[in-house]
Amino acid sequence: MSHPGSTEAKALMVSKAQICNLALSHIGQTTTTIANLDTDTSTAAVQCRLNYDIARRFVLADAPWRFARRRIAGADIGSPPSPWQYRYEFPVDCISVQEIERTTDAELPIPYDVELTGDGSARSVVTNKADAVLVYTRDTDSLALFSPGFVNAFSWYLASQIAYPITTKLDAEQRALRVYEGVIASAKAREAAGVQARPEPDAPWVRAR
Repeated sequence: MSHPGSTEAKALMVSKAQICNLALSHIGQTTTTIANLDTDTSTAAVQCRLNYDIARRFVLADAPWRFARRRIAGADIGSPPSPWQYRYEFPVDCISVQEIERTTDAELPIPYDVELTGDGSARSVVTNKADAVLVYTRDTDSLALFSPGFVNAFSWYLASQIAYPITTKLDAEQRALRVYEGVIASAKAREAAGVQARPEPDAPWVRAR
């Protein structure tokens, strides 16, 4: 459980303006402060508003964030393309599919793909798993849910998107993007390390002993 003074607790109180101010500080704009992202009319605020949601969705899709993980029973919509046996509705709040839930520890990862429905009107998830449970990253903008690692990664990616419009320096954009790439790689490792791995099934020759 987080204590009031902990990093986790502080992360729960983050605001849109604070994330944007972090992004501005990453590109050297330390004298520019946004008090309210919705009402501020500065150039910095305009650029942050323009890029905020797109950047948030990009970073959500870039790692299997546990704070945004959701699982639901797939809604079978039929007409799967060969060689798949089932086609499920793509969840309306899904940013990216993480996996098809396995029913036993011995089950191997279940193959799946994401593609348009036959009429091209919507995305769908195709797989050979009957009664599939979809595990995915939810498109959440709830600041109270954001983890410290996500806030850090989000601020760096947002910085890369606003850097050139604000500073007109290409190297500022490139530097922020390089840092983001390192931050997101570390975040992916942490997210994976935080999950108790399922034991891999024994090879047939081991099970036969």
